[in-house]
Amino acid sequence: MEPTRAIATGFLALAVSAMSFIAPVPSRFPASVAHAAETEHVATFDVPGMTCALCPVTVRKAMESVAGVRSVEVNFDAKTTTVVFDPSMTTIEAIAAASANAGYPAHISGS
Repeated sequence: MEPTRAIATGFLALAVSAMSFIAPVPSRFPASVAHAAETEHVATFDVPGMTCALCPVTVRKAMESVAGVRSVEVNFDAKTTTVVFDPSMTTIEAIAAASANAGYPAHISGS
């Protein structure tokens, strides 16, 4: 057998044997994504005290500092924030309190 052919055969055998290690990963991924979706809630807060361009930055940082908050999106024009959080780690009240402690009282939109 030529050296080049032997090397190519070795690489092919290695690649085929590695496939068994790669295949199980995608089958577990959808389950973890589904679990993550079950553990996240979304809440929209009114934050009427936002009056300048720096206010949204302060509110976002205050809300993001709460353990369990995944993301905060601030709409300055509407004076609202939309927060994605894990309810097993935090509450709506704790998120609102963090904003209030930063000087920007927040309450659930529509309440």
